[in-house]
Amino acid sequence: MHPILFKIGPITIYTYGVLIATAFFLGLALAARQARVEGEDPQKIMDLSFYILISAIVGSRLLYIVVEYKEYISNPLRIFKVWEGGLVFYGGFIMAMAVVIIYIRKHEMNLWKVGDILAPSVAIGQGVGRLGCFFAGCCYGRETDVPWAFIFKDPNTLAPMDVHLHPTQLYDSANGFIIFVILL
Repeated sequence: MHPILFKIGPITIYTYGVLIATAFFLGLALAARQARVEGEDPQKIMDLSFYILISAIVGSRLLYIVVEYKEYISNPLRIFKVWEGGLVFYGGFIMAMAVVIIYIRKHEMNLWKVGDILAPSVAIGQGVGRLGCFFAGCCYGRETDVPWAFIFKDPNTLAPMDVHLHPTQLYDSANGFIIFVILL
């Protein structure tokens, strides 16, 4: 739809990246607020959130490399070019959950309480983050003839052009926002 937000000289600012960063910082602020409400140390939650971010990026990249290892055999240095894309959500989720469990045990925190604190942040992060997917044209749905189908016209998107597609990114985004409202 609109993958490039703007350019400053040779630097391109992508809509997806801006929305993912917005989702993270919005989730971080919400988690710190929720920690205070729940009587937890907001600094511990903010530290944990930083570890979640780093482990999610590393885990999602590692799983992508494992799945697409043939891409990297001839040029292993491409492994470090994360700006070219190549992240798998599940890898990030698995590694982030492992880090959460380790952090919670180390700091003697209650897993369920931390889950209650972080859950609304995850939901709103999903809502905002999937808007980034929509703008980038990734994670699109099947071809369809429903009246609300979306047609991507920007050649910079990852979606096929001029094809009526289910806007699954918007479905996921709405789902995240609805879950956020329910959790609050």
